[in-house]
Amino acid sequence: MIAETWRTVAGLPPSLRTLFLTTLVFRTGTMAYPFLTPHLLRGGGLDAGSAGLTVTAFGVGALVADLAAGRLLGRLHPHALMKGGFLLGAAAVAVVPLLHGLPALVAGVLVWGFAYEIVTPASYAATIAGSRPEERKVAFSCHRLAINLGLAAGPLFGALLFGLGPYTVFWANALCVLAAGAFLHDRDRRDRRAGRVPVGPDGGPDGGPGGGTEGRARVRRRPQRPERIRFWTVFGLSLPVQLAYALPSVFAGAYVIVGLGLPGYWAGVVFTVNALGIVLFEVPLNVRMARVGDLATLLTGYALAGAGFLLMALADTGPELVLATLVWTAGEIVVFPGLLDYVSRVSGPAADRNMGLYSGGVNLAFITAPQLALHLSGPGHPGTPWAAAGAAVCVACLLLLAASTHPYTWHKEEPCTSVT
Repeated sequence: MIAETWRTVAGLPPSLRTLFLTTLVFRTGTMAYPFLTPHLLRGGGLDAGSAGLTVTAFGVGALVADLAAGRLLGRLHPHALMKGGFLLGAAAVAVVPLLHGLPALVAGVLVWGFAYEIVTPASYAATIAGSRPEERKVAFSCHRLAINLGLAAGPLFGALLFGLGPYTVFWANALCVLAAGAFLHDRDRRDRRAGRVPVGPDGGPDGGPGGGTEGRARVRRRPQRPERIRFWTVFGLSLPVQLAYALPSVFAGAYVIVGLGLPGYWAGVVFTVNALGIVLFEVPLNVRMARVGDLATLLTGYALAGAGFLLMALADTGPELVLATLVWTAGEIVVFPGLLDYVSRVSGPAADRNMGLYSGGVNLAFITAPQLALHLSGPGHPGTPWAAAGAAVCVACLLLLAASTHPYTWHKEEPCTSVT
């Protein structure tokens, strides 16, 4: 599986290989955020409530970035927006440990969240521009692989650096972000010298005849009403999935240790099984599913996700937790590349804006999930958040099937004639 994944990544078009490596370096540099709260409580001089408010500002900044991404991408090439985010993010993350007082810290972390998140819709737009529709599911799975590898390595390096000194992890983060920007800038300069132009969604150069920002603006048209309805349909039906998959990172540890009374290492096993499953199987599985239609892909992913989270609610032992994790990990591997692929297809001329809005849904889920988990869980029913998540995903699966029967709520797929 690892060899097949390596061959798939190596076989990506040059622009997508550049994006893969840039994303990997950038996400590996995401090492300071997990240690933001300890820093605020120790070095920032904040109490628990003020620290929570400051951390929330990161999510608010990220949501603002997602909402602004469509307009920014209408004026800037995705790589230009990414490089701008890298520069702003490196400056913000380097300055945050030097700030004192709640207003300054909230403002600094909000800018940091904006700069960090603006890279996501820009990278989605770059993935769309660098791949043809029949290649996009695999392209998005490779992009997710870079994100997951980076986010797995970053906190590990951050933990080692935080032990040396709390400022060290912030400055190392800033250097990694600058390195990602420098790598992308160097590759763009080489491509321009070689006369290479990224491939656009229609098989031509990115942005139409001009290949640049002006070309993108010339071919842009207002989305028609059915296109808008289809997007908002899949956006709404994706929210239960986003909320469900936000649960493991914020609730699994407490559920395993406090709710079930199991040894803490079982929480680590859950995270390890999930991470290994994604790294080993996501790209090869999506290569094999490249010819599978969007509806079948999403229904499969939703069904696996719903079943996996319902099994988490029923699990009482470590092995049962592992089995449930394998099921919802399989759902994650299928559903997220499928959702990204379908949103890019259904969006028409509004792809840039809609990918930003989709990212906003992801952030909204991560902000909301901890509050929902705390309200739903309790001493007598620790598995209720998992059961609610699984049931919501199953209902969304049925609604998705119903939506697929009407042309106003479902995008008709073109026959797939080729595959990567």
